[in-house]
Amino acid sequence: MTSSSIRSPPAKRFKSELPSSFTEVTEAPVNALFTEPSSSTQNPTQQKTNDKPAGKKGRKQRRPLPEAFSPADVLFHDVRDFLGADYVTEILAKKDGAEWEAPGELGLFEVVETTAGAFTVSGESLSLWTSSSGKKWAIITPFAHPRDKIRCKIYKHDRLCSSADLMEILEYSEEFRGGEGDRRKNPNAGCKYFGECGGCQLQPVPYPLQLSHKRRTVDLAYKRFSTLPSTSVPDILPTIGSPKQWAYRTKITPHFDAPPKWARAKLAENAGGGEEDLMNGEQEARKGWECRIGFERKGKPGVMDIEECPIATPVLNVKLVDERARVQETIMSFKKGATLLLRDSLPNLEPLPSSTNPFSPSTPILPEEAHIAITNHRTPVYERVGEFIFSFAAGSFFQNNNSILIPLTTYVKEAIFPPGSTAFPPTHLVDTYCGSGLFGITLSPCFEKVAGVEISQDSITAAKNNAEMNGLQDKTTWLCGKAEDIFGGLAEKGFEGGKSCVVVDPPRKGCDEPFLDQLLHFKPLTIVYVSCNVHTQARDVGYLVNESAKRGGSEWKYVLESLRGFDLFPQTAHVESVAVLRLQ
Repeated sequence: MTSSSIRSPPAKRFKSELPSSFTEVTEAPVNALFTEPSSSTQNPTQQKTNDKPAGKKGRKQRRPLPEAFSPADVLFHDVRDFLGADYVTEILAKKDGAEWEAPGELGLFEVVETTAGAFTVSGESLSLWTSSSGKKWAIITPFAHPRDKIRCKIYKHDRLCSSADLMEILEYSEEFRGGEGDRRKNPNAGCKYFGECGGCQLQPVPYPLQLSHKRRTVDLAYKRFSTLPSTSVPDILPTIGSPKQWAYRTKITPHFDAPPKWARAKLAENAGGGEEDLMNGEQEARKGWECRIGFERKGKPGVMDIEECPIATPVLNVKLVDERARVQETIMSFKKGATLLLRDSLPNLEPLPSSTNPFSPSTPILPEEAHIAITNHRTPVYERVGEFIFSFAAGSFFQNNNSILIPLTTYVKEAIFPPGSTAFPPTHLVDTYCGSGLFGITLSPCFEKVAGVEISQDSITAAKNNAEMNGLQDKTTWLCGKAEDIFGGLAEKGFEGGKSCVVVDPPRKGCDEPFLDQLLHFKPLTIVYVSCNVHTQARDVGYLVNESAKRGGSEWKYVLESLRGFDLFPQTAHVESVAVLRLQ
C-alpha cells in the first residue's frame, strides 16, 4: 500500500504551529515512593540529577527525572526495554549526558519515515532510530501500531527518546488491526474522533489482543516495580474482559475553555447599550474563535470538540446534546473554562429504600432507556450491582463501568474463598478505602460481620446509607479512621486479623508506608488488593511480601497467590489489577 491509497486520520495542528510562548505540560507524577529497590534492580531513572552535562557558561543543565511509578517513569522503562537494558545501562554509565542528545537527523519539527516496532504500556508506538554513528534512539508516536510504516513529525526530545505527531501511515500492518472499532474495515463503527482525541488508544485492536496487552502490562509492572524475584510472582492470569466493550462508561467529564480575553473585551464594549447593541456585540465577539466542548487532543493544547462518545452509555450521549447547546448559548458569560459532569443513574427510587424498608433483590432490572443523566455534582446517583442498590453523590468516586462490577466482585469473593481450600476461612471482612461500600456490601453475604474504613467522612456517610438501604445496618460497621491509626476502633467491634480478610482499593497513588505497616500489624488471613494503577500496586505488594518475611521470620509471611487484570475501560490501555495475598 502507498501513501496515496491509504491515509491516516485527518490532519491536525502540529507543534510547529504553536505560539513561541507555549510551554509543554505533562501529567503530574505520582509522589508515593517509599521503597528502596535493591542494587540488582536499581531504577536507572533514579540517578542523581547532578550527573548532567554543562550548559552555557559552564552551568549544569537541570534535567529533572520522572518520579518513580509516574507515567513518565513507566514510559522510560518501556524505552529502556525497547532499546535494550544493557545498551541503556552502558549509555547512562558514561555520565556524559548522551542520553539527552537526540541524533542529528531528528531535529525538532523534522519529518521522518520509520517503522513502529512495539507498543508502550500506554498504547503508543515505539520506533527504533539508529543514527549513522550507531546510536540507538526511540521515537514515540500515538495511533500507530507495531510493524506500521509511518511518517511522523518530531516535536519534543526526552531521555533516549523523542515524541512525534503521526502524519501519515504509509503501510498498515494488520497484526493489531481488524477489531470492531477499526474504521478502515468498519466505517460506521468505533469512534470518528480516533486519531486525534486522546481518550482511547486501542480502538482498532481486536478485543482479545486488547486483553493480551493488558495482561502484559500487569506482568511488566511486577517485573519492573515489585522488587520480587520471579519465583515469588505467580503467572499472570488472563485478563477478564468487560461484558460491554462500547457504551459502557457511566460517567464522562467533557470540558471547555472560556472565550479569549479579546472576545470578552469586545462584548464589554457594547454592554452599556440596548439589547440590540448587546446582541450585535456578542455576534462580533464570537467571530474568530470557536467554542469547543469535549476532550483534550492527544499531545496538543486545547479542547477538541466532541459531539458524542461511543464508550459512554446512551443516556449520557443524549444528555450531552443538551449540555453542549446550553454551554454554546451561555459561553460569553464564562470568565474561566469549566468541566461538565454527566453521570448515568437509575431514576429516583420510590419509595426510597431504608433500614425499615430495604431494597428487594427481586426488583426488576430497569432497561437502559429508563436511566437518566445527572449533571449536578451533589445530586444523588442510584446504581444497581446485582442484588444490591447503591447511592452516592454524582461528583464522588464510583467505578465507571457497571457491566463488569458483578464479574469483579464475584472474582474477589472466589479469591477469598477458593474452592477446595482446607484453610480456616475468614469470618470478618474489612473494606479499606471503602468509598461508598462497594466491596463491603456486595461481599457481605459471605461474612458474619463487615467493617468499612475510610478517612473521608462523606464516604463513610454514603456507605452507611447504602448499608441501610440494603438492610445491612446490623451486619456492618463504618468507621472514619485517622491515617495514622486506620485500623483503630476495629478491635472493640470484634474484628481481629486472625479471622479477617482485608480488601484494599486505594487511589492511583497506592498506599503509603504507614498504612501498609498497620496492615501487617493487623495480620489478616487474606489481603485482596484491587488497584487502578498496577505499577503502584506492584510496589505495595512487593513491600508487603518482603516486609512480612522480615517481620515474621520463620513464623509467618505473606505469599502472593494470584494476579489478574480486569478490563474496566475497553478501547483504552488502562487495566485494573487484583492481587491476592495469603498468610502462611
